[in-house]
Amino acid sequence: MTMKLKLETLTAVNVGNGEIASQFSDYVYDGGFVYYLNHDLLLRELGEKPKSEEIIEEFVKVVQSQAKGSSGNRMRLKDFLEKNGLDYRKYALRKIPARERITEQIQLHIKSGSQPYIPGSSLKGAIRTALISFFLDSSEEGLKNKRKYIGQDLFGEFGEDVLKCLLVSDTLPFEEEDLEVVVFKRLNLKSKKSDIPVVKEVIRRGSVTTFTIKTKAKENQVKEEFAFLQAGKEDSLFEIINKYSRKNIEIELELLSRFRGEETKEIEDFYTTLLQRVENADHAKEAYLRIGSGKTFFDNTIGQKLSKQFIADLVRKNFRKADPNFFPKTWSVIRENLSTEVPGWVRIAKEDYA
Repeated sequence: MTMKLKLETLTAVNVGNGEIASQFSDYVYDGGFVYYLNHDLLLRELGEKPKSEEIIEEFVKVVQSQAKGSSGNRMRLKDFLEKNGLDYRKYALRKIPARERITEQIQLHIKSGSQPYIPGSSLKGAIRTALISFFLDSSEEGLKNKRKYIGQDLFGEFGEDVLKCLLVSDTLPFEEEDLEVVVFKRLNLKSKKSDIPVVKEVIRRGSVTTFTIKTKAKENQVKEEFAFLQAGKEDSLFEIINKYSRKNIEIELELLSRFRGEETKEIEDFYTTLLQRVENADHAKEAYLRIGSGKTFFDNTIGQKLSKQFIADLVRKNFRKADPNFFPKTWSVIRENLSTEVPGWVRIAKEDYA
């Protein structure tokens, strides 16, 4: 059976495609917008200029020196174009709004053409983690030596995995206008300071699209506990996802309560409201999930099933500089003036449900 679902971004979402746009050669920031340049058109125009080879060679040298960290020659792309009588707007493939001034490379969101989408693999990966957390009943001792654990003992080894009966499609593309450029920062919950800015394209909050989840297990093909993989019995899947998300939200709120401040108040308010929405959700028709970049340790793992002592031992072993009694103390957030947003939260619901 195929469920047609609506997906709404509750906060900005980034799923990277591994590509970047360089501040030295790929875009111009001006007036609150990022203009991505058409290199072919620009080079063709430059080639028609007198002394074109000298102009291009000069700029290549500037780009190379800046890329190596040189501060001796800080010619911006916009300055170079204007110096040579070229209006960058004429060579823009598209322009994307930016929440603040952008001066660094941009990590690009995955797209179909110029329109962003969310891959089914990202959605299914998040769902799989929720399912592992729900069904896992192993001892912590048995998990200590399991690296890259993906629930093989629960769902079966590669090729025999019962979750092959759960097919999650890519979303339909969002509108190009749903894209924006933001700055991710690492917020230290203890010091309230933020650092390590990373610029990314995101699908803005409040954007809506659709996708499908198809279940294709036949009767008696899977154990009774995996009945949600059978056509007509999918409703319990949403309840499992909501249980996972609710527990993670409760963990985040507990961490926030230990170090309250003006910098974290908006995050705490968001999570308090989100927790109410999850608790009041119709579990047969809607679910809340976190996807993409910027998630915390608990969003990416089955950490909610582990004791504080087990996590502390894990932190001491793998994160030597981290405080095992307060982990994770740094979160990825999007900060704009006095506003703070935690990325990645989406709501999925059956299309006929408001």
